Amino acid sequence: MCSINNTYYRGDATYIRAVNIERDGEQYGTYYQAVRSYREQGKVKQEVIHLGQHSTPEKALTAWEREIEELARTRPKQARKLQAKLERLRELSGVQQG
Repeated sequence: MCSINNTYYRGDATYIRAVNIERDGEQYGTYYQAVRSYREQGKVKQEVIHLGQHSTPEKALTAWEREIEELARTRPKQARKLQAKLERLRELSGVQQG
């Protein structure tokens, strides 16, 4: 089950999707995705970045920057993956590194 929070972040069709997690009719929580819809060769496609518990790209960017610093010391491979995800989200949401 999905519910969409129509928050747009740039001129193209980028929005935040809230996904409710349900099992056996019981709701366990919500996670968020930043979604960019576009057309490629006449077909609608979506680029999705999972934000996890962060309801806005700004909250995710702030949290991920701190998390990358911590992971760099103990889990460098995971830190690199999260850094790549952070850069994709910056590009998608139009946020400059600061």
